[in-house]
Parts: sequence; structure tokens; C-alpha cells
Amino acid sequence: MLLEFADSTDRDVQSFVYSKLYDYDGNDVIQAAVNGLQNEDEIVRISAIEIIGKQQVFEQLPALISSLTDSDELVRCYAAETIAFLGTDLKDQLVMQAKAEQDEIARTGLYYALYSLGATEYLTALLELLDSESHVVVIRTIHNLADIMSTANKDAILPALHNLKKRELPVSIKEVLNEYLD
Repeated sequence: MLLEFADSTDRDVQSFVYSKLYDYDGNDVIQAAVNGLQNEDEIVRISAIEIIGKQQVFEQLPALISSLTDSDELVRCYAAETIAFLGTDLKDQLVMQAKAEQDEIARTGLYYALYSLGATEYLTALLELLDSESHVVVIRTIHNLADIMSTANKDAILPALHNLKKRELPVSIKEVLNEYLD
């Protein structure tokens, strides 16, 4: 039923449909996700990337790689994170993209992806994003750091999060920090 509205001309309907398709699987959903990668709406493209990741559609890696150069920074961020989630060894390509990337939100996803794929030197770069002026970048970084935290890196991550908590912060950042530190 949802699939018949995936091509709606109403952007709100499309965004809703793609966000709900995440909860379903099957070839029709995968095809809708593939089509959604080309959609003009960034929310649809992000949802399509999430669907591809959840369904582990490895044959769509070239499309995810193309999404690393999307015009929207959040799309680039989600694409990098999904590539890491799929566990693919595209480290060299992600390193090149990280060096060229100018936007902090997209770099958050790239650094997370690189660290997740074994490039542990990107932990420092990810920690540095906690100093961003953008609360969106800081919140995304906190979530990513919490996701990758392990016994091997907690001695670097926890002090950085505790130091961040000591600063004067927007409520949105404080809430996310409290979620992980309390």
C-alpha cells in the first residue's frame, strides 16, 4: 500500500512514505530505495540510504559512493555511515572524500565511517568535532562516539564528553550528553 505513494508529487507524502518503508523489506522496497536515491528531496534520499543499509543491499554500494558527493551534507553523512555499517572496505575512497569534504556534518559521518572500518586515527578528528559551533554536528558526534565507544577508546572519549558537559551548552546538547553520561 505504501509503495503506491512513493512517487507522489507531494514532497510531504514522499517523505512520510520513505520514512515508513524503513520498517518493511522485500524487493519492491529495495527498488523504491534505489529510486529514492535520485529524488530531489534530501529526506527521501536519506531514508533511501537507511533502507539500503538496513536491508544490506551490497550491490547498491556504487550508489552509496555516489551519495558521498551529494549536494546535501546530511545525505553525505548518512551515506558514509551506511557504508561503514555495511562493513565494506572502502577506506581509501572514504579517506579521499574526508580530505576533500568541507562540511562538518558530512565529516562527522565520514570520520565515524573511517573509524568503524579500522582507521583508528580518525578518533581524534571525531573528538575535535565536539568543539563545533553547530549543535547538530556536536549532537551527531556524541551519538557516533557513543556508538563506537569500547574498552580500547573509552579513555579518550569519556573525558572529552565530560569536558564538554562542563561548558555552557544549548539544552539539546545537554540532553544528549545526559543520555550517555548519567
